[in-house]
Amino acid sequence: MTSDPKDTKPPRKHNDFRDKVLERLVHDEDREIEDIRSEEHNRMSTNMFLSVGFTVLFTIWAVIQGESLLTIASQAKSFVTRNLSWFFILLATGSLIYLMYLAFSRFGDVVLGDPEDQPEFSDLSWYSMLFSAGMGVGLLFWGGAEPVIHFLHPPVGNPATVEAARQAMGITLFHWGLHGWGVYTLCAVAVAYYGFRKRKKYLVSSAVVDLFASPTLNKGLKLVADLTATLAIIFGVAASVGMGTYQLAAGFSHAYGWTAAKSGVGYAVILVLVTIAFIASATTGLKKGIQILSNVNMGMCIALMLFVFLCGPTLFILKLFVDSLGQYLSALPSLGFRVAPFTPAYEHWMADWTLTYFTWWIAWAPFVGIFIARISRGRTIKELILGSLAVPTLFTVAWFSVFGGTGLWYEMNTNEGIGHLVAGPNGDPAVGLFALLGHLPLSGVTSTLSLCLLFTFLVTSADSATFVIAMMTTEGDLEPRLGTKVMWGTLLATVTGILVSQGSIEPIQAAALSSAFPYSLVLILMALAVPIRLAHQVAKRRL
Repeated sequence: MTSDPKDTKPPRKHNDFRDKVLERLVHDEDREIEDIRSEEHNRMSTNMFLSVGFTVLFTIWAVIQGESLLTIASQAKSFVTRNLSWFFILLATGSLIYLMYLAFSRFGDVVLGDPEDQPEFSDLSWYSMLFSAGMGVGLLFWGGAEPVIHFLHPPVGNPATVEAARQAMGITLFHWGLHGWGVYTLCAVAVAYYGFRKRKKYLVSSAVVDLFASPTLNKGLKLVADLTATLAIIFGVAASVGMGTYQLAAGFSHAYGWTAAKSGVGYAVILVLVTIAFIASATTGLKKGIQILSNVNMGMCIALMLFVFLCGPTLFILKLFVDSLGQYLSALPSLGFRVAPFTPAYEHWMADWTLTYFTWWIAWAPFVGIFIARISRGRTIKELILGSLAVPTLFTVAWFSVFGGTGLWYEMNTNEGIGHLVAGPNGDPAVGLFALLGHLPLSGVTSTLSLCLLFTFLVTSADSATFVIAMMTTEGDLEPRLGTKVMWGTLLATVTGILVSQGSIEPIQAAALSSAFPYSLVLILMALAVPIRLAHQVAKRRL
């Protein structure tokens, strides 16, 4: 019996792009893992020499031509935030949508490692480490200050009203919630999957290095991806350490009257102590130094938050937590796409706040993303995504409800608010936490605890960053050599010290923000590459 030609199905079209990617990647699965790790441990990459050279030149420029650097930095920051708003908003929101697809698709149960692997760290240690690396210093700096600033200077509407208070909490949570962690997690999923499951090197470039047919193009892409990621880490973390140094000095000055702390010598002493501590921690390895300090940080955070919750306006905080969570979730779809092209005043405000935060999270993504990937072996893609998004975001809502809510309560119900200290003409957000604690019992004890917490957060952030930079510049070595970590720790402290001594971290912030755009293009390529390989694994039933 002859078949009807109409019933004959045409041959299935092949996706040449996908097939070529898979052909170039499949050989990694056949290599011995010891050979890959040995290769990494004995190679000093081109990225090492270029990143060191660029950092040294930037530092020399800051010393010799500090004023011109400030001008260029301000212009670069303005250009990035004002002309690329649509791109960064879309990227951050798109990252969340993409991650939800991965988590709840057929790929969600893929184990990041061998199928029989178990998580390397307990849930508590895992959450503590990723939280300490991702948000610690920033939450201490802005926890009591940012809601009050938005309350007194709202982007829309009248200041110091009930609506301004609700808007202030919603905006603050938008800045610190899911979008920042979404960018981190996108990077983490790609690095963890290609590193632990596909035996690639633990580098940002591993997910994108085989995307094109040309070996020359792939080689150039690898260098650009790893170099932009490394520089973003260096400048992003240096700015964070600088910000933390300012807050430590402000805390000593406000809480104890040690005005000398806010001098060049005071900044230098603080930075030297932080540097000694995080280099000492780096010598102990990941499972001792960073893990122990992160657990201590989390314990002190919870203790401080419980104290303010119990001694502050407790009932108001409980109501605010529920109200703010609802306000945030209901406004999320609108805020996640708001660019305000018809409202110049709001667009200007957004450039100073929302876009600065979003570009900051993107600049930090290679650091936090690689670190999350490194500590996530044995977890599934769904566990990594939901754990990295939900738990830190809920903790962030609780933190700002306690500290920001207490600040708002004093501002709205008493004459002893902290608004003039953090949002006045000469206001300084760095004193917000200590001014808030001054209204509560045992302020001397809690201020001391806050200073200790800030110090340990600085140490864990710098320690984690040093670890990741050392990995990035030694071809993804999971256990970088001590000398490499010490070298990068010293260089990181030097960059921070020189710029802090000049009274501004704006140049280093601008460098981090400027690196966000090229790195964001790498993030897009990573997002395209991961589903291709995951689909191949599902098709081959190798899950």
